[in-house]
Amino acid sequence: MMTGLLVVFALMAALAAAAATSWLLNLVLEARYPPRGIFITVDGVRLHVVNLAAANPSETALPAVLLLHGANLCLDDMRTALGDRLARRLRVIIPDRPGQGFSATGPGDISSPAYQVELIRGLAQSLETGPLIVVGHSFGGLIALRYALDDPEAVSGLVLINPTSHPRPGGLPWFQRVAEVLIGPLMTYTLLAPLSLAMIGRLTARIFRPETPPPGYPERSRLGLALMPGRFAASLREYSGLRDQLIAHVPRYSAISVPTTIVAGEADPVVPPAIHAEALAAALPRARLLRLAGAGHMAHHAHAEAIAAEVERLAGCQDLSLDRPLTRLSDGKTPEISPNG
Repeated sequence: MMTGLLVVFALMAALAAAAATSWLLNLVLEARYPPRGIFITVDGVRLHVVNLAAANPSETALPAVLLLHGANLCLDDMRTALGDRLARRLRVIIPDRPGQGFSATGPGDISSPAYQVELIRGLAQSLETGPLIVVGHSFGGLIALRYALDDPEAVSGLVLINPTSHPRPGGLPWFQRVAEVLIGPLMTYTLLAPLSLAMIGRLTARIFRPETPPPGYPERSRLGLALMPGRFAASLREYSGLRDQLIAHVPRYSAISVPTTIVAGEADPVVPPAIHAEALAAALPRARLLRLAGAGHMAHHAHAEAIAAEVERLAGCQDLSLDRPLTRLSDGKTPEISPNG
C-alpha cells in the first residue's frame, strides 16, 4: 500500500516538474523569438501578421499575396521560403494562422476551415489588401481552398503546395490513431516540449524527407514555438476534425473557378500526391499540376523559385504560357506541368 502511494506521488511529482519545464520553455522561446509583425483584432480574436510591401512595385496594380502556413508551423516558415522572395515585386501578407505562432485561437472550432477563413478574411479586409493570390501549404492549402469557396471575388488565383485536400482511403494509419490517443493533453502539457526540442534536428529531417533541410531551418523558421503546448494542442484539434472536414469539402471543389496551380512534390510521404494533389487537379476546372520530381513535403524551400514564378505568373508579373517551362530546378530538371481545362 505504502509503496503504491509512493509510486503515485513520484509520478505526480515528475509530471508536475515536466509541466513546469514546458511552461518555462514556452516563456524562454517566446522571449527568444518575439513577434515580428503587427497585431490586428478580428471579431475579438488577436491575430499576428507580417505585412511586406513590394520592394519594386509595378506601375500597374497587382494583387497582393496571402501566404498560409501548414500545421505545426508559424508564419516564419512561409516567410523564409517564399515571403521575402515574393516581396521583391508584390505585396505579401503572412499571418500566423489562428492558434499558431502569436495568433490567438479564439472561441470558434479551430478544426473548421470556415472559422479560420472568417478570421483571415477579416484580417485581409483590415489591411485593405484587395484581390489576393492565396498560397497555401499542406493544411494551409485546405484553408486556401475554403477561402476561394467562401469569397471567390476576393481571390484572383490559388497556388497550393502539397495541399491536404482529400481523405485518406481507409482512414488514418493505425500508428497515427494510436498517436492521437497517446499524445493527449497530459503528454502535450508535460513531456512533449522538452522531448521535441531535444529531437528537433530529427523532427526537421523527418518533415523534409527525402530532401535535406536548409541550413539553420529550426532557428530561422522558429520551429520550436510550434512545439510548445498551447500551439501543439491547437494543431491536434485541427487534426482531430480533419477527415470529416475533407469529406465535406471534396464535393465542393468543382465550384472553384479561379486559376489554380497545384504543386506536387512527387516524393512527399506526408501528403501523398496520388491521394491529394492529383485528385484535386482533376476536380478543379482551371487547375494545372506542377510536378516536382524528388521533392518532399516542404517543397517550397528547395523549389522556391519554381513556386514563386507560378505566383508571379498568376499575379500578372510575367507572361508565361502553359507550354513554356517556368524555371530550371537545382538539379537541372524542368518541372513537369500538366494543364487541366
